[in-house]
Amino acid sequence: MMDFFHAMSEKRAVPHHRRFSVIEGQRKRWALGSAAVLCSLLVPATAAQASAGHAEVRASARTGSTGTGTVGTNAGSAAGGAQSQVADTAGSGYPRPAPRAYVVNQSSNDVSVIDTATNRVTATIPVGTSPFGIAIDPRHRRAYVTNHGSDDVSVIDTLTNRVTSTVAVGTGPFGVAVDERRGRVYVADDVGGTVSVINTANQTLAETVNVGGNPFGVAVDESRGRAYVTNIATNAVSVINTLTDQVSSTIPVGSTPVGVAVDPSGRKAFVTNLASNTVSVINTTGNTVSSTITVGASPYGIGLDPSRDRAYVANQGENTVSVINTSRNTVIASVPVGDAPLGVATLPARGRVYVTDLLSDDVSVIDASRNRKLTTVPVGAGPAGVAIG
Repeated sequence: MMDFFHAMSEKRAVPHHRRFSVIEGQRKRWALGSAAVLCSLLVPATAAQASAGHAEVRASARTGSTGTGTVGTNAGSAAGGAQSQVADTAGSGYPRPAPRAYVVNQSSNDVSVIDTATNRVTATIPVGTSPFGIAIDPRHRRAYVTNHGSDDVSVIDTLTNRVTSTVAVGTGPFGVAVDERRGRVYVADDVGGTVSVINTANQTLAETVNVGGNPFGVAVDESRGRAYVTNIATNAVSVINTLTDQVSSTIPVGSTPVGVAVDPSGRKAFVTNLASNTVSVINTTGNTVSSTITVGASPYGIGLDPSRDRAYVANQGENTVSVINTSRNTVIASVPVGDAPLGVATLPARGRVYVTDLLSDDVSVIDASRNRKLTTVPVGAGPAGVAIG
């Protein structure tokens, strides 16, 4: 796997923001002496970091969501085209926009907002340092963005596309998921070995759960009151009881688990195993692995479309997306996308899948009915996490 990252670093020697570097502060965080350190995330360097002569590959294990500035919808619309809107049904006084894709740009420290009706960027929102993961709270119209470099979470008002608050969490946050039913946000603090729990009523830290093993991805099953957290160093998934915020079980999976998604209706959770090129399928009734699916090279992000019984896996090592039939747990298609695909979000109502291409600085839009790429949307530098809301 390291050969792949070295090859990619040579391929992308210029421009500077696409080079990989060992940022000294982050490098010290990852000097853990663990086998997990052997896997690497492609992290674009800034021009200053590149010129400082840092190494070309960042020795870390990374997957994914993101201070404060206000480049709002109006400014974004002027630059990227008018944004589609529909009538507001919640009585807020604001017109409700068409579904939007929120894309976290790791290297430019901002979030690009894509109008899914036009597939054009309509706003750019500055956030914290080295943002990565993102999750949407549709009830309260908020987006939560993890800022790995500043150890906090930016809270975005999705009506105004402005950051309204910043919540300090554990060290090195990556994955994030919203439990809308219980008013909680779960944040995987990779370096800290914890999961931070944010109270959405007041945007404060409510709880810290120790899980260990470099937690990375997180997904919530609201119907069963559980949060599933991937632990890259222990090759396992921690299951948190969201009623008590205690770890209730640990599930062994493949090598270097990073991404995770839950289908409550299908009673399944899907985990991407970066180093073993597989997806582990967890039966959420008994919390055991029921199936293992071989996918493409270095699978990272995963998104589900339960209406079509599909899962979409971003294969960072071969620039494809594997399409899984979740009823049969088999791969039925492979869709070429951009350079180093990372995050995945689905829009079932429109039959679309949005995939961030980390080294292409764009988003690939897939037609779910035909399993082919429709278009490419340029965004900020180093797009990582993506969510629809």
